[in-house]
Amino acid sequence: MSQYANTIFLRLAGPMQSWGTSSRFQLRQTDLYPSKSGVMGMILCAMGTRRESSQEKLKQLTSLLMGVRVDRQGITDWDYHTAGAKIGIRSADGKIKKTATTGEFETLLSRRQYLYDASFLVALQGSESIIEECVNVLENPSWPLFLGRKSCIPSEPVFAGIGCFDNLRVALSSVQWKPRIPAVDGGGEIRAVEVYLEHPSGERAPDKARLVYDVPRIFGHFNYGARWVINEKLEVSVGNATQVQRIAPLRGDPYSEHFKKVARPTRLELDNHLCVFCKSPAEEMHHISYENCGHETNDHLRSLCKLCHDACTILEYSSGMNTRRVDPSDPDQRQMIFDQIGRLLNERRHGRRRELLENIRAVDFFSDATGLLAGKD
Repeated sequence: MSQYANTIFLRLAGPMQSWGTSSRFQLRQTDLYPSKSGVMGMILCAMGTRRESSQEKLKQLTSLLMGVRVDRQGITDWDYHTAGAKIGIRSADGKIKKTATTGEFETLLSRRQYLYDASFLVALQGSESIIEECVNVLENPSWPLFLGRKSCIPSEPVFAGIGCFDNLRVALSSVQWKPRIPAVDGGGEIRAVEVYLEHPSGERAPDKARLVYDVPRIFGHFNYGARWVINEKLEVSVGNATQVQRIAPLRGDPYSEHFKKVARPTRLELDNHLCVFCKSPAEEMHHISYENCGHETNDHLRSLCKLCHDACTILEYSSGMNTRRVDPSDPDQRQMIFDQIGRLLNERRHGRRRELLENIRAVDFFSDATGLLAGKD
């Protein structure tokens, strides 16, 4: 076995998941385990790749062999959805559909199936360069990740590690299965779990393999290839119960009278009413620690402008920080904060662009209306 990483692990767990490979029109079903198209779509989201530009990237990503371990199978159920109410659904020629009887905008009615309370360990195996790229984008995704549909949000970090293994069976058996709560009798040392393993193309598939049409060629069009998938049982060792992260309660009030009347004014004066990060006028006060909440000193606070404070807060929430927080005066954290400010500015530019376009449309509408009224007179 070579020493480089040829495998990346993904943890796909959440309250809801949906992995449809046979959905048609108003009936949207889900498979009982993640599809390759769904996992590839998730990685493309992390890369920030749009549907129309997905073809070239998919040629690389779909070369990865994929294995899925069912750690918690969950249950399936149906939900009733409406789309396009009072907005309309576009037809193939780009026109808004209207009902034949009333002439009102048509509403799309559908039944959608979801997989509830399931957890999967996915292993992707292949080229070292592709694995490295996947690691980089999953640790810092361009767009939010979701489990099949945008309403299905992961409850755990998706990136779950890397390694080097001879095949998918060895890879998936190397990670311990962990219960959510400790077993009363201490649990067994070995557990048999269900796995779905992709068989390498070009090799003769075993009799128990079945064809699955979920290899995407390009997103935005229904264009999928086939792969051989083997369903079998795999024995894995059982570890300790999963440790649920609990947010430590604050000891004291972060907006106490002491903070408002003593700590905040004192720190602002110390910082000359300037942001410690960018030297703009300070508008907000940032806690770098809640350890002495309600009795803060200058060491616990930093003066920031609103933009820098937003960046620090987003980094804290996305990293699951508890008592200790982001320190904008720490040189080691400067690049991380700077990158987040860049992302915020880029998002706000897009938002401002949308706002300007909406204003232009409104001006055009009122100009047209004024002209019509003038002609009518």
